[in-house]
Amino acid sequence: MKFSKLHSLIHSFVSEHIETLEEIDVEYKELALKSGIEKWGRVPALGCEPTFISDLADAVIESLPYVGAMAVSNLEARQVPLLIFSAI
Repeated sequence: MKFSKLHSLIHSFVSEHIETLEEIDVEYKELALKSGIEKWGRVPALGCEPTFISDLADAVIESLPYVGAMAVSNLEARQVPLLIFSAI
């Protein structure tokens, strides 16, 4: 079976960064074209898409069984005066 079109989906990254862009968009594209792929593309990372961020926040909150206790602890921690020590 021969393919002439290929879209790359990088599921382990949530945002693009220079190393990924160089490796995938340049190096892998070059390899794909040399291998007979005529049309190459990459599905963009989800980045800061509002729906993704909202779903990610919901998943984190749902995975924490003691969110209420943590919120209380954080509130109490913010009310304790901050002591700054300096080396003499």
